[in-house]
Amino acid sequence: MNSEHSAANPTAIPAALPYPASAQAWYLVFVLLVFYIFSFIDRQIISLLVEPIKRDLQVSDTQIGLLQGFAFALFYTFFGIPIGRLADRMNRKSIVAAGVIAWSLMATCCGLARNWIQLCLARAGVGVGEAALSPAAYSMITDAFPREKQGRAFSVYNMGIAIGAGVAMLVGGLVVAAVSAEGKTFTLPLLGEVRAWQFVFIVTGAPGLLLPLLLLGVREPTRRGLMKMQSASGEDFGQKVPFSEVMKYVMKHGKFYSLHFVALAMLAMVGYSVGAWLPTVIARTYGVAPAQVGVVIGLSTIFINTTGIFLAGRLCDFWVARGLSDAPVKVCLLIALATLATSSITPFMPSYAIAVVAICVAGLPFHGYVAMGPMAINQVTPNQMRAQVSSMYLFTVNLIGMGVGPALVPFISDYLLQDPMQIRWALMIVVVLGTSIAAALLWLERPLFRERIAASANWH
Repeated sequence: MNSEHSAANPTAIPAALPYPASAQAWYLVFVLLVFYIFSFIDRQIISLLVEPIKRDLQVSDTQIGLLQGFAFALFYTFFGIPIGRLADRMNRKSIVAAGVIAWSLMATCCGLARNWIQLCLARAGVGVGEAALSPAAYSMITDAFPREKQGRAFSVYNMGIAIGAGVAMLVGGLVVAAVSAEGKTFTLPLLGEVRAWQFVFIVTGAPGLLLPLLLLGVREPTRRGLMKMQSASGEDFGQKVPFSEVMKYVMKHGKFYSLHFVALAMLAMVGYSVGAWLPTVIARTYGVAPAQVGVVIGLSTIFINTTGIFLAGRLCDFWVARGLSDAPVKVCLLIALATLATSSITPFMPSYAIAVVAICVAGLPFHGYVAMGPMAINQVTPNQMRAQVSSMYLFTVNLIGMGVGPALVPFISDYLLQDPMQIRWALMIVVVLGTSIAAALLWLERPLFRERIAASANWH
């Protein structure tokens, strides 16, 4: 196979094809942002309903843990690759719309569950639906903006992570208050009587069924960055590249992809560890109520972390405009070092008030990598493969980040330090370890990324 030719078919996809109008491109980003916010609310809201679910369904902490992580993450990660393949071959708007409807319907079904098995199946369905969003979104955004503007576009889309997580945490205080009364129920039309935690799932999930209407004003971006690929017989694959060829391409450039995937997975591991355990660490260290900590972290996440994501994108665009070809990787490296310096010391402040300031300071760089990581992948991957490779990226990042991060902190605390009150040291160890490994891998990755950017200049 001739895998890298200098030109695709110039008559079908002109090299000088103009990008969409600015308003049209930013409306696309706005719609995808709204979807991402709702996806994170539906993903995280279960963590706020642990006690009432345990009480009403008579389940254990282990079963709740499976609902929070395994049931969602397993299907989210494994279904991402085949769905990403569809997004590389079919209309991406349709893939996203189907995903939004699927996860919103299954999130609503969480509120109809009468036992653990039903709730587990519904959570798995949420994971399958959400797997359709980001790979297709990354591909569309890359096609809608020139490279010097992609940093801002990817940052705005990925603000959905911080906004969704922050809203879920803020709403959490109200939710916990609403469902704390044992036996409290609501009566809904057609559905009849439901418990308070079921009501929360329904009112946060059902509105998502109308979200795809926003796509009526979105045009499918013209695919660009197509690389001419031929079979052994000389047949042009066009847009529909066999999965075996996708894997050959990834393996050919395996050093770059492996360094990038693992580096960003380390940052994700730190992110999920801090997200899962910082409220508990602050509560135990300073003796404040978890609900009070939740409000502080929720507000900080919405405003400070979101600002940091946007600034990371602007910094990337600034460097790209000045000819720095490895700008997204350099931004990720800077974020890893800044997170190492700020997030490792937060629970060691002399007072709770100073710890709150430290939380806000640490939040500024904390989420910046969530935009730069996938953007870098899409910039150096041919269009025919972007959603599939993005799915592989998300598979690695979520499997390590979501699967290892939250469990690693209590493991260190319980089995190595053997003292639950020393959990702040366990969190610090994970932060230092994860960010240090990420920084080292990103430094090694930079020349490889520059090579891939140079090669992509010949695609159309």
